[in-house]
Amino acid sequence: MKENIILKAHDLILENINKDSIVVDATCGNGHDTLFLAERVKLVYAFDIQEEAIHQTQNRLKDFNNVKYILDSHENILNYVTDYDGVIFNLGYLPGSDKLIKTNHRTTIKTLENLNQNKKGFILLVIYPGHLEGFIESVAITSWLDKKNIKYRVIRNPYKTEKESPYIVFWNYNSF
Repeated sequence: MKENIILKAHDLILENINKDSIVVDATCGNGHDTLFLAERVKLVYAFDIQEEAIHQTQNRLKDFNNVKYILDSHENILNYVTDYDGVIFNLGYLPGSDKLIKTNHRTTIKTLENLNQNKKGFILLVIYPGHLEGFIESVAITSWLDKKNIKYRVIRNPYKTEKESPYIVFWNYNSF
């Protein structure tokens, strides 16, 4: 089912990008989303806190020259990127690696708070509430959005109703 939600996320991204877009992949992981973006936009900033993730993404995208790799937390996006059309997050942990290293609600909310100050482009998060930190992160994100009075969409897989199922949270500052 994870693949279905990723396909839905990619469809939503396609509705909000063009060949001149600049997009931040805030959690590049194994590089699948970064590749999806690099094939379609002018520039991708690929962030991750793990060297392994950056190396895997670089290997996957060795034929692309429109990606800037940044070994740093997504909390620091605005230290590197001033112009962007969207930011995507695939939260959780790097598949096939140490599951103790994962995104957490504090850094994710801090990042969203920083991005909210700019109010630019779209924000798309794929959230995995099936593990404890993912559940906490899920609650923290929706609580933060509600507190900030941001109009957002939640997209779930219609064939999977368990509370642990991954889902998408999306909003676009350009449509407010």
